[in-house]
Amino acid sequence: MSSFLFAGGVACAYLASVIGLHRLNVRRQRKQSGGFQTLGWLDWDTLFDGLDGLDRLGPPAADARAFGGGPLPALPGQAGAEDRRALLLALSLGNEVGEGPLSHAFSGGQLEWLTTLIDVARRPERALERLEAAELSTPAELYLRERLRLQHRTHALNLELSVFSAKRRLTQGLNRFGEHPALFFARAYASALIGFNQTAIDDMARAVYFSRQASFYARAVAETPYIDEARPALAQQCRLALEVVRKVG
Repeated sequence: MSSFLFAGGVACAYLASVIGLHRLNVRRQRKQSGGFQTLGWLDWDTLFDGLDGLDRLGPPAADARAFGGGPLPALPGQAGAEDRRALLLALSLGNEVGEGPLSHAFSGGQLEWLTTLIDVARRPERALERLEAAELSTPAELYLRERLRLQHRTHALNLELSVFSAKRRLTQGLNRFGEHPALFFARAYASALIGFNQTAIDDMARAVYFSRQASFYARAVAETPYIDEARPALAQQCRLALEVVRKVG
């Protein structure tokens, strides 16, 4: 019995040391990268994609910031869309929006989706519960569900399990929905949580590429100082893309 206990103790000590070394490396890698702060942004253009009658008119203002720190979505400005634009702007800023005003501008599945988005800023667990109870049918739903899981349900005790489970589901989503940039961006967020810096940058680059250098993803790269050091060509490419957009705008 004593030899069995001794062997068990040695095994536990070995496992603890391996996990400890791994977590030290995760901490070192995250410190080196600065935490990839822009991966905390929410892609509101993706979240609003597919809403009826909302033609995108170009990039948001350079100094505009949405809930989570990222740029505001490119919202509609055509005649007759003012009420919808105001509601979506409030949502993307993280402001309180009542379901009543939404119901006057949207209906059906769109209203149900926007009701979920109402909870993202103030009641994220409620938004997550809605997504987990539903059968996901769009990349935006998968993106938001995994993003909220990673942000609000990942902690020291389940870090590896949470990250690798999310990466697996996102990869399955990419196989199902195609190379959607938001899914790459969420997968990059997962990688960054565990200190897989180069893998995170690879997926950020894929998001830029498959979005055709959309401003949201280009800015996420350009405003990550670590990428200047680790992948300067990518950072420069994104800055050039943003400069072209500014000149055209």
